[in-house]
Amino acid sequence: MRVITRDLFTHLPADARILLIRLRSMGDCLLLTSPVRALKSEFPGFRVSVLVDARFAACFSGNPDFDEVIPAAGKADTLRRLLTRRFDLIVNLHGGPTSFLYALAARGPAVGAEHYQYASLYRATFPKPDGAIHTAASTLGTFRWMGVRGDTPPPLRFERDELLAARVSKQLATAFGQPSTYAVVHPAALMDTKRWPLDRFSALTSWLRHQEMRIVVTSGPGEEALAHQLQQSVSDAVVITGLSIPELAELIRGARLYIGNDSGPMHLATAVGTRTVAIWGSSSSVRWHPWGVEHRVVQNPFACNPCPGYRCLVAPTPLCIESVTVEQVQKAVIELTGVTGSSVRDSESGHT
Repeated sequence: MRVITRDLFTHLPADARILLIRLRSMGDCLLLTSPVRALKSEFPGFRVSVLVDARFAACFSGNPDFDEVIPAAGKADTLRRLLTRRFDLIVNLHGGPTSFLYALAARGPAVGAEHYQYASLYRATFPKPDGAIHTAASTLGTFRWMGVRGDTPPPLRFERDELLAARVSKQLATAFGQPSTYAVVHPAALMDTKRWPLDRFSALTSWLRHQEMRIVVTSGPGEEALAHQLQQSVSDAVVITGLSIPELAELIRGARLYIGNDSGPMHLATAVGTRTVAIWGSSSSVRWHPWGVEHRVVQNPFACNPCPGYRCLVAPTPLCIESVTVEQVQKAVIELTGVTGSSVRDSESGHT
């Protein structure tokens, strides 16, 4: 029997078990915390489970809006575990063949977006999310279709871990020799079209040191070489690699400022409430900009933006991200932090 998704939440039991499927990526998982926060504020008795790739399960660490995090680690094993589970509603927010299999493996009515592959095989569908607005807002739009009344997505959520916070603070005190105001700089991104040139990060971090701000450079798995290259341009910068998502969260939470490209850690900075400067290239800043925190997006207009980003389709190198100047990013930092900017040295760095 088919179900009707319009206002579906209002027809479920007050203690309904709901499975949300949101496999990846880090940013997508963190952005889900906003609409689920709105969902639980109106339906506090709902027991919300989320199925997520195991490497991103920690994005929901300690979050009270999620009653269960189910890590997907291997398709066969995940399918076996889901076959034994029953839910009052299964909502596929991911799309694609793997998430489709997971949605149908668990027992209970499975719904997905009307534009998904195999849409006719779901128990019901909901309208395609609005691609012209921020992702947090478009997901909330899906929840509104199903019965949530709130129309403003709340800030993202990542709960503080006091033990990890103390450990990070101790590590920084050892590295700096004393408590210091610091900025976290994350120079990496998944694709070249999102990665600001390293020499410009170098010029920027040198300028930040003139503002009496210490520098902590971070990286994800496989990006360590990039972080160490940046460290060479600022001799007293601290490089911290190999952090788990909760550890990175506490490091960023303690920072005065986060600076980086469009990436998962940028959304983590948003989730912990740290002021963020996001340097933007090929993707849509309308869809993915920092949500619910004071921020600046540094981006130049290009007719071809947004694009898939796997490579630049109009030039040998990605003009969009390469067009962003050190001066533009400095201006964003000054606006967010109130530093005087008296040591701006773009002419010396050669990147104006």
